[in-house]
Amino acid sequence: MTGRFIVLDGPSGVGKTTVTALLTRLLTDAGWSVHQTKEPTTTAIGQTARYGTDEYRGLTLACLVTADRYHHLDTEIRPALDADKVVLCDRYLPTSLVLQQLDEVDHDYIWALNRYIRLPDLTVILTGDPTRSRNRAAERGIHSRFHRGGAEAGIQERDLYLQVAEELAEAGFPVHVHEIGDQRQDEVAIELFTRIRTLLTHVPNGQTPTTVADLIRES
Repeated sequence: MTGRFIVLDGPSGVGKTTVTALLTRLLTDAGWSVHQTKEPTTTAIGQTARYGTDEYRGLTLACLVTADRYHHLDTEIRPALDADKVVLCDRYLPTSLVLQQLDEVDHDYIWALNRYIRLPDLTVILTGDPTRSRNRAAERGIHSRFHRGGAEAGIQERDLYLQVAEELAEAGFPVHVHEIGDQRQDEVAIELFTRIRTLLTHVPNGQTPTTVADLIRES
């Protein structure tokens, strides 16, 4: 087995963190070595990006988030992949494409900043009822200006994630959009586990792109 990189992303409060933890348990019980992680990270730069959204905006915040991502890749994600682990990451490039877009950062600039990030083997976009997602986020505690605004802002966020999913798929990213609907989070995890297990047991035919830059060169 070689290391595989799987991202779970989507609107705040949709259940990413819980589903990621459940998937970690299911994959570990099935015999895979799993490294569970998240963005922003718990490093100083990650926490600055996470809790500093009222102070930092636009290009400044976009650069902070991307710097945290490259440090995350260098110190945590790539070493785990090199150790043949399955990396499950809660939030990644889709979050930047949505939130920095809400912050009026030029779309091409976001892509340019992330040109050399590791290409995920699968990006899962979770979507659900915006009102329920926003309520969950509020119950958990609001720490970001992006999480304010109630259901109307939640609808906009969900729609942007769906647009980003299409954009990533057109760019060549392996993407799966999962509408939660009335499913419990354990049901979501079991359904995703089936898809991910197929990915993990598949042997790639030939060399595949490993960075966004590689993907761009091939297109």
